[in-house]
Amino acid sequence: MRKNVMVRTLQSRRKTEGKSIIVVLGMHRSGTSAITRGLMVLGVELGNHLIPPAPNNETGFFEDVEVNAINVELYESLGHGQNWHTLAFVPRDELLHKKNALLRLRAIELLRSRLQTTDCFGLKDPRICRILPFWQNVFEYLQL
Repeated sequence: MRKNVMVRTLQSRRKTEGKSIIVVLGMHRSGTSAITRGLMVLGVELGNHLIPPAPNNETGFFEDVEVNAINVELYESLGHGQNWHTLAFVPRDELLHKKNALLRLRAIELLRSRLQTTDCFGLKDPRICRILPFWQNVFEYLQL
């Protein structure tokens, strides 16, 4: 059984080999939507499941709904009053803790699915500024 898991893992990695990820980092209201929109115009795929525009951001957020959901759940798992708009330190060990393994798997599968139709996928969410090691671990696994 373990051999089958290893084979599937190697095959999954090959599917993302040579593909790229672009992450726009920055806190909310710092111009990240404008940068991300520019990347989209240049051909970076953002997906079809974006958070819709709102009165405070009429041109749109350019953030993937499912990436956002993973980030929100990750912050909830951290506890200790952690949220995306505070300055409290987020320990790397806590982000990569086994309690977040299912979120990590969801992130891997999500990016794998987004990269099926493109060689370059972009993502942006202000929450990533504080939890980047979680995503870097996902990118490393997918060899992005």
